[in-house]
Amino acid sequence: MSCLKCGTNIQESIPKSYVKCDGCSRPIHATCSELTAADLKCLELRSNTKRRIKYICIECEQGLHQIPKIMSLLTELKNEITQLKEANANPINVVATNNLLSSQAMEEIVNEISERDKRANNLIIFNSMESGISKQEQVDQDTTLVSDIISLVGLTEEVKPVRLGKFDGSKQHRSRPIRVRLSSSNAVHTVIRNVKKIRAVETFSALSVSFDRTPRQLNFYKSVKEELNTRRLNGETNLQIKYRNGIPAIVSVPINGAKNNNTITVN
Repeated sequence: MSCLKCGTNIQESIPKSYVKCDGCSRPIHATCSELTAADLKCLELRSNTKRRIKYICIECEQGLHQIPKIMSLLTELKNEITQLKEANANPINVVATNNLLSSQAMEEIVNEISERDKRANNLIIFNSMESGISKQEQVDQDTTLVSDIISLVGLTEEVKPVRLGKFDGSKQHRSRPIRVRLSSSNAVHTVIRNVKKIRAVETFSALSVSFDRTPRQLNFYKSVKEELNTRRLNGETNLQIKYRNGIPAIVSVPINGAKNNNTITVN
């Protein structure tokens, strides 16, 4: 079996060298788990059915974090349903309509969750200029660029980057986002957490990286961005957008000249 983070083999003959996620039972090297020596000791003392301390991997933790996202999505859908009811002035079978809307709402929720799961392992890279004369030449250049970024943050991945949009070799200084699928969502988080390290390299200074958001997530972000712009125009300059459990929110920052480095812009 292999480590869920680094992908290398686990030495099962050395139990102390790894731990298993209490959610999915997949193994991870102790050195990859970011647990302290005290935490690891506690995990060794008792079986997972008796100990209070649990180790949950990032992917399982994301599953727990899906709950507030689902609740938020339910609220959005309820509001849409209310608007539909108010817009319909003709008498109709209320029970039948409620059942239909509930079915539609559940279908949207299931589809949205499925779409987010499909994109969980995807990384999007923005602001990478294209210079390849042919499509294959551009693919080779993008593969080298992405491989260098992945290596820089300490990961080992086989990458097959894809430019979003249509290739046009006649255009100069063009830039299309790059989408690359990594081995796990944990690897995506590792790249995004190290964005400052990536930008510190002159070649990558103009790049930005992001999760692969669904259209609904992007639309929600844009609405938050519009609210932020409105509030700034009204004099609230100490605001920025931060993600909390994967949900963008407007937060206040100290008025001390701090830069909005944590604000993620939609391209």
